[in-house]
Amino acid sequence: MEEIGIFEAKTKFPGLCDQVVRSGTPVLIQRRGKPLVVLSPAQASPTNDGGILDRWRSWKSAHPNESEADFPEVWKMRHDKSQNPFDQ
Repeated sequence: MEEIGIFEAKTKFPGLCDQVVRSGTPVLIQRRGKPLVVLSPAQASPTNDGGILDRWRSWKSAHPNESEADFPEVWKMRHDKSQNPFDQ
């Protein structure tokens, strides 16, 4: 593992990040010779969940007994044409 001082890491941070990603080797950042942090490449996400709509559908299928709205009276009012305040 390569070791680098914090000042040098600060001044060369973008290049240092590129180096870590390319090589896959972590870099130890030190302050006055004492270990401070390790800069390592991020792990790739193994799954692509498809977005919020797919997550909502899976939640909805896992919770079939949940009501359609947090406020049933508002839900009812939205669908009741006689109580629509904009029609007045």
